[in-house]
Amino acid sequence: MAAEWSVLVLTCQRGGCVCAFQRELESRRLRGSLGPRPPALLLAVEDPWARLGSGGATLNALLVAAEHLSARAGCTVVTSDVLRDARILILHMGRDFSFDDCGRAFTCLPVEEPSAQAEALVCNLDSLLGTMTHRLCVGSPPGVWVCSTDMLLTVPAVPGINWDGFQGVRVIAVPGSQAYARNHGVYLTDEEGLVRNIVYKGTEAQIQQCAGADGTVPLVCGVVFFSSDAAEQLLATHVVPPLDACTYMGLDSGAPPIQLSLFFDIVLCMAEGMTEDEFVKGGGDASVKSARSVLWTALHTFPLSMACIPNASYDYMTTSASDHIRSLTLLPGSASHLRFCKTAHSHVDQPCLLEDGSSVTNCLLEGAVWLAAGSVIQHCHLQGPLEIGPGCLLSGLAADSSPALQGCPLRDIVLQGHHVRLRDLPCRVFTLTGRLDDWQSPADEATYLNMPWAEFFHRTGIRSPPGRCPSALERC
Repeated sequence: MAAEWSVLVLTCQRGGCVCAFQRELESRRLRGSLGPRPPALLLAVEDPWARLGSGGATLNALLVAAEHLSARAGCTVVTSDVLRDARILILHMGRDFSFDDCGRAFTCLPVEEPSAQAEALVCNLDSLLGTMTHRLCVGSPPGVWVCSTDMLLTVPAVPGINWDGFQGVRVIAVPGSQAYARNHGVYLTDEEGLVRNIVYKGTEAQIQQCAGADGTVPLVCGVVFFSSDAAEQLLATHVVPPLDACTYMGLDSGAPPIQLSLFFDIVLCMAEGMTEDEFVKGGGDASVKSARSVLWTALHTFPLSMACIPNASYDYMTTSASDHIRSLTLLPGSASHLRFCKTAHSHVDQPCLLEDGSSVTNCLLEGAVWLAAGSVIQHCHLQGPLEIGPGCLLSGLAADSSPALQGCPLRDIVLQGHHVRLRDLPCRVFTLTGRLDDWQSPADEATYLNMPWAEFFHRTGIRSPPGRCPSALERC
């Protein structure tokens, strides 16, 4: 049994490769990975503004989906009635990702699916589509599901969500440790499972208040469901200033840009513990406060419930190379529908040289290529002899890169090859960073190739500008 979608929407940033994403959706339909009854409408939708936010992207995507459904129903204008029986899935591409040029959604996983109708690389998008279609959304009523693609999500085959008599909006949570929650969002609920507040990077006391009897807390995992009634009310706001600025219609009319969060500007207005004054004043500038006022009026009466899925797991794809390597080498839990393997869609001349705890995806490794545990190779053609130590991520390297790497001590580095176009000239650009480098740290604390900048300048002989280290912008 699987959820049967009326519309599947993939949103992307303005200036993104919307045509390429549309082709990716179509290819999944053709190879049968969207199920025996794939969605009638597959839509890649570009954000109308550069920094629209997940809330604005949701409203714009909902409008585009409603337009297509209205047209298919023979309507000459957009009507919210088409949402009554529709089942819509909106997936958000999110921001750029430093470890994959195609973003978090299209990050390849070390997975092979022998039972698939067509052999293909498995991306995080495919994993989420499988989770949403065949597990999480089964049995839910008509409405709109919204899912981020910036996390790895594992849900058991039977999530156990009770949809009897459901009304309003429901957020999905997974149990996590209080330590993990210090850098993430958690839900504060009452005894009936209604959400009172969303705590983001809260204090130890605030997080403890959200904990259950077993000590775990319900993590915000980027998934929310709007009933048809709630989706209709949300759609109705797209014509009300300043929320009209979230859609392409607002772009055409010259409305000033506005940035909205799905969870903190839309979902939070329905939380039991919020007052209108507290919610509206919690916005940023005057336009966001005005948008929050409109959203409160439209949505606050809908109950906001939470379903925390036992044995589910959530792993946000951070900007940390260590986290990314771990996510591609650590076997998923038993609840996952995917099975990671050491070599996926690859040919390796000497597989005995690959240690357990490493992964090779979409590669050709010729000759003696030794790969230590805790290292990842993706999309590479390498020729040995090569020795790749622990803590490495190599991606996008062609065979002609091998001579330069032979004899080099490779350990705790991220080496990537990128295909770019400068005017009409295609070329390859290589980036080299350290596994432990933190690009969001202050300049005086920053490292490059895992060493302080001062040490890097000393060891290489490269001179820094007098009296200072490179700024974050210069480092990027």
